[in-house]
This record gives sequence, structure tokens and C-alpha cells, in this order.
Amino acid sequence: MPDDLHASAMSDATAGAMDPTVHAVQPQAMQPLNSLLLLLNLHQEARQAQTVEALRFVMVNQTRRLIAYRQAAFVTLSPSGRARLEAVSNVAAPDRDAPFSRWLDAAASAVAVGTEGRTAHVVSPSDLPPALTREWSHWGPAQALWVPLPGPDDTVGAALWIARDDVWTEGEQVLLGQLAGGYGHCWWALTRAGRRKGLRVRKGLWALLAVALIGGVLSIPVPQSTLAPAEVTPRDPLIVSAPLEGVIERFHVQPNEAVVAGQPLFDFEATVLRSRFEVARKALTSAEAEHLTAAQGAFADPQSKARLAQLKAQVDLRRAELAFARDLLDRVTVKAERAGIAVFTDVNDWLGKPVAVGERIMTLADPQAAEIDVHVPVGDALVLEEGAEVSLFLNVDPLRPLHARVVHASYEPGMTPSGVLAYRVRAELEPGEPTPRIGLRGTAKIQGERAPLAFYLFRRPLAALRQAVGL
Repeated sequence: MPDDLHASAMSDATAGAMDPTVHAVQPQAMQPLNSLLLLLNLHQEARQAQTVEALRFVMVNQTRRLIAYRQAAFVTLSPSGRARLEAVSNVAAPDRDAPFSRWLDAAASAVAVGTEGRTAHVVSPSDLPPALTREWSHWGPAQALWVPLPGPDDTVGAALWIARDDVWTEGEQVLLGQLAGGYGHCWWALTRAGRRKGLRVRKGLWALLAVALIGGVLSIPVPQSTLAPAEVTPRDPLIVSAPLEGVIERFHVQPNEAVVAGQPLFDFEATVLRSRFEVARKALTSAEAEHLTAAQGAFADPQSKARLAQLKAQVDLRRAELAFARDLLDRVTVKAERAGIAVFTDVNDWLGKPVAVGERIMTLADPQAAEIDVHVPVGDALVLEEGAEVSLFLNVDPLRPLHARVVHASYEPGMTPSGVLAYRVRAELEPGEPTPRIGLRGTAKIQGERAPLAFYLFRRPLAALRQAVGL
């Protein structure tokens, strides 16, 4: 529509020039109208520009339709005021390394500094530093006009450097100031949309990079491990159990006391056993006397001779009872079968307590032969293989772990003394490791097979989910 108006205005102007009656007034009336139509037309072209390249072309080349000039350059301005040449009239793509480009960058940067850089004004060689003033005649016409392009937020992110040989009139500066407002708004809108698009693209790329990075990290193979309570126990201990049924009368040793082979450990209450022994001994004496009487009378009394076999059996029975009573009496004092450390809880836990035959009382352990007894809960269990690495962190010294190797892992779980269903794992200390005191407790870390980090982190949640949904 503005082009049609422009054509109509030009036709009217031509007709007016041919008509003598209007020749005196028509040119003065039509010149402002033509400028206004051209100004509106340039605003429309700037608004219709779809890319920053198209907008730059309009600003440096199409502005010549409104204002005559020899050269126009478009520069962008950084927040610090540094200028960068982006487009030049009649040039498709300016060379960034050309001497003219470097000179114009420096000249525009010098003009953009300060408050004057925010308003349109004529630039003279004296406004520039001496080094740039000397090169002015090599790179540009005598007259230059600085036209900043403010956005709607009043920020100046770009400017036009327009040069020609003729002096700039006040009316031309007013027209370029009006045009600069439209150019600046269009430039602000396009660059803002480009920044938003670029920001979205960068955010998408960063998101993809983050996903790829997280995926790469989660796929890193790491050794699986599990933590479980552990205790230092003796290796191949000798279990001392009750040899008979009775009540423990006293102990000859204290817990964790070193003993030698043959040393008495504890005694049973022997009153009943001694009584049983005396009864058995007297019963044997009576049976032997009765058997002797019958044997002496067998020569004259056939009936006594017939009872000899029965009485002989009674003597053998009483003799066996006496031997059994003597054997029980010999077991009243339990002695150590080998040297070691007497491992049991407390003397007062056993004194006066009735025990059954075979009930465990204590163990004899070699203090230099210790192993690690680990109870791995079923929920934390992993594939336990012989030779797996074990690190024991004792409660008394958690900063210096002891290193061991798995030598046995049970196939079926069992209940621990604390009521937890767990697998029992035994581990032997590595050569050179100090032997800890038997009975110390701590936490054992068992190393398993290598698996992706994702499986290591989400193994328990996945197991819980599988148990919940049944898959």
C-alpha cells in the first residue's frame, strides 16, 4: 500500500510540474509527503524482515531511498560499548580482517562511549583519537552521521554509521532519528527472538548433554559391596560341652584366660554322684557276698547250686553300675584337652545352672588363629564367592580396616542371635594383617562382582519394586 501511495504521489508531482498553475506551490507540498511515505515504507520493510541478515540489508542499503549517502555501515554494540562491524552498503559480507573493518570498529567504539553515543549526531575527525583521525581520509567521506538504534527498553545495542561528502541538514537528521526508532525496535525484536531460540536450543543441548553424561556415569562399572555386622571369632575352636547332666559348682578359670592342656576348667556338683557311687559299691559287696555263700553251699544243697548263675549275673550288674558311677564321678572335673583361651560369657551365668549332656559351656581358642564371622542380611545379600575381598572396620578402631578373604558362605540363611535372617560368611585375614582380639565386633564390607553404577545405586529399590509388583 505505501508503494502505491508513493507512485500516486510521484504521478501527482509529475502532473504538477507540467501544469503551470500549480508549478509554484506543488513541489514544496509534495516533498514532505514523499519523505513521509518513504519513511513509512522503510518501517514496513524493517518490520517484515524475517532474519537479522534481511534487516541489516534494509538498514544499510534501502535507507538510501530516504536519505542520500555514499556509504552506510551497521555495527553492533556490546554492553561495554565495543563496536563490531556487521554489514556495509553494497557489500555482501564485509571482511572482518580488512583494514577498513578494523578502523571502523575502533572509530565506532570511540563514538559509542559516553552519553553522546546514545543520540544521533554528526561525527567529525576531531571527535576521534589522533591515530584514527589520520586514517579518516583513507576510509571514509568527509561527513559522517552517528545514528544509534535504541530498543523499546531504551537500550542501544546497534548503530548506523552513515557517511557522505555533503553536509547533513537538520531535517535529514530528524528523519533518520525517526527511522532509527523503528530500526531499533525491529532489531531488538529479532535479536531477542533469536536469543530465545538460541537459549532454547542451548537448553536442549545442555539437557541432552546432561542426560548423556548421567547415562555415561550410571554405566560406569563399579564393584558391588554390602555392609554387614561382623565379629572376630576363633578358627577351628575346641568346644567344651557338658559331659554329664548336673549343676556346675565352680569354675577354675575366668573368661579369656589362657589355659594349658590338662588344666581343670570347671567342676560339677558331686554330692549325688558320690552317693550313687557308694550305693553301687555297697550293692556290689552285698551281691558278691551272696554269690560266695551260694557257691559254698552248692556242694550240699542242689537248690543253691541252681541260683549260682543268677547270683553271678547280679554281681556283674552291680559291678557295671559301680563302674558307671565311678566314670561319672571322674567326669565331675572337666579339664582342657589342649592349650588356648577359655572363651565364655561370665562365671555367674553358669554357677548353679542345671545343664544337659552335650550343652556348650565354653570354647578353647588359639589367640593367633582368628577369623571373621559375618552375618549378611538376606535383604543386603549379593553374589558371595570364595576369595571375595572383605574389609573389617572394628568398633574400637574404625579408621584402620583389616583386610580378609571369604573362605566360606552358607547356601541357606539362618536366624542370628539378634533375630535377623542372614547368610553366614567366614573370612580369613590376609597375610601380614595383625590378629585382632577374639570377640571384637565391627562392620564388614564385602566386595562383589562389578556392575553398572545404576544397578549398584538402585539395586535395593528395584528388588523392593519387584517384590511389590511380582515381576
